[in-house]
Amino acid sequence: MAPLARRPFAFALFACALLSLPTAAQRPLPHPLDRSRDWQAAVAAGTHTEDGKPGPQHWTDFASYQIDVELVPGSAEVIGRQRATYHNRSPEPLRELLLHLRQNLHTATAVRNVPVQITAGIAVDRVVVAGQPVEPSIDGTRLLVPLPAALPPDGKVELALEFSFVVPEGEAPRMGREGRELFFLGYWYPQFAVRDCVRGWVAEPYLGESEFYMPYADYEVAITLPQGWLCAATGTLQNPEDVLTEASREALAKAATASETVPIVGKRALERGEATRPGTDGKLVWRFQAQNVRDFAFGACPTWRWDASSASVGDRDGDGAPDRCLVHTFYRRPNAAWRPSCKFAQHTIEHLSQWLTPYPWPHATVVEGILGGGMEYPMLTLCGDQRVAFGQQSLIAHELAHMWFPMLVGNDETAFGWQDEGLVDFYTELLESDYWRRDRTKKAPSSMRQYVQYAAAGLDREPMLRHADHLQFRESYGFLCYTKPAAMLQQLARWLGEDKVQAALRDYAMAWRFAHPTPEDFFASMNRSLGQDLDWYWSTWWTTTWTLDHAVGEVQNGENGATVVIRDEGRAPHPAFVRVRFADGTTQDAEVPVGTWLAGATTATLTFGKAVVEVTIDPEQRTLDVDRDDNRWVAK
Repeated sequence: MAPLARRPFAFALFACALLSLPTAAQRPLPHPLDRSRDWQAAVAAGTHTEDGKPGPQHWTDFASYQIDVELVPGSAEVIGRQRATYHNRSPEPLRELLLHLRQNLHTATAVRNVPVQITAGIAVDRVVVAGQPVEPSIDGTRLLVPLPAALPPDGKVELALEFSFVVPEGEAPRMGREGRELFFLGYWYPQFAVRDCVRGWVAEPYLGESEFYMPYADYEVAITLPQGWLCAATGTLQNPEDVLTEASREALAKAATASETVPIVGKRALERGEATRPGTDGKLVWRFQAQNVRDFAFGACPTWRWDASSASVGDRDGDGAPDRCLVHTFYRRPNAAWRPSCKFAQHTIEHLSQWLTPYPWPHATVVEGILGGGMEYPMLTLCGDQRVAFGQQSLIAHELAHMWFPMLVGNDETAFGWQDEGLVDFYTELLESDYWRRDRTKKAPSSMRQYVQYAAAGLDREPMLRHADHLQFRESYGFLCYTKPAAMLQQLARWLGEDKVQAALRDYAMAWRFAHPTPEDFFASMNRSLGQDLDWYWSTWWTTTWTLDHAVGEVQNGENGATVVIRDEGRAPHPAFVRVRFADGTTQDAEVPVGTWLAGATTATLTFGKAVVEVTIDPEQRTLDVDRDDNRWVAK
């Protein structure tokens, strides 16, 4: 839609001016936006900058993994061997490594904030570092591995271990199984914690509610499955001739350049037992490689159907030619919601490649099962069944939008879930409107309407910048990580212009590709890109629970025109958009700038050259006003 530009009073058709402002501050004002000491130290060290970009001394940790794993459906066991190399890109020597053992969330003694099935957790055996056996220590979901010798800057060290666990039944959360026929493996292997250039090691315990903070890495993974089981995974399949039938390989070659959906494995192949090639001793080994991703996940099922197509992602490699990526969908029931799933995925990848930055990986895959909702992993999303096509499109759009946030822009989801979920919900609403060709100007987006309903009921009780695992109220997690930040971005877009906000988000995404931005980086980046200091906006909406409530006050008509008083009855400052209607049916728009309220005023007076018969505040629902009953005045 056309940007909602700010219209200065000087360009109004009729004379319109602010007549009076209180001289003394009558309202609380947003406090300065705090920057953590760690972030300020990173700026001083040159790893981050005050304008929200990585600094000249910025570094990002990195790892590489070689994993051989077997999934045994009959016993639901995962048995693996792993060699993992940690690269010390920091300027300091390291004397220990920290890893996550997130399957230990399921042990009887684990500290958690969600209910889970109790298992024995993950068993870790034979930990060897640089060829020397070591005795690690386990603290809940964390593994501390001492190093035989300090790891210097620019050095690397290899860690080898064996592990095993039983896959929990059902959603566990964000992974698990349905009986012995459908498995999805997320956070299934010992994974290095992040070491970033703001906080050092960040290895908070996994409690179940909040999601993940993960380092970037390369992966080589060999997955042993029963023959006849399809496997969908992060990375590129390296041995299709060993596991896929000739018919499937030919169909995939066609899908690689196709815009339409191509069946890869359908009903007939499943009925004939021809989903895969025959194996050795009834088993097949699927080999995958992935570069520069923050995790590796896979799913397996003997009854999935498999469709594929491709999506245009623009000039991904900078050679001037358009590039494409494969789009896969795996599902069991070809209902009305799943049949068009390739088109849903294709639409998301193509539009976000245009709106943000080209999709950087070789495929985007959607698999069905386990969850009622969805979960994202690099190149791979897990989506539950939705009853209608709109719900399926919305879910697929949301999960695939995570390929940009946090897969490409690797924020800390554990502490600040809003930094990816809120941005993803913002884009989900844009993708919904575009796919279904809905006019976004006719009513407020759903996130704004949901926010108003929630806040008007007094349920916005905690600030967004509170650590997501430390929230006091359980219901706050979804509201503060998803709904409220998306609503804040929608409000900003409806004030400054959607094109400007999208350009700012694109700048942010480009600057922090394959790196770890903090909230301070996000706020500073947006300020720079939008060309103004919006610290009052971030401080108001991210650090307080203040609400916005504009109201029409006294209206006086006289021989020389009209005066209209606009009252600010809330605490959150924001421009007030006012539309008046005259007796001849014409209208005029005016704006009370945010500076009025930031100066401490609680009222502002507008003048118009003719008598008015109607006054409406925010007629286009561009703001998060929690009480619209006092937004309209009509002459008697």
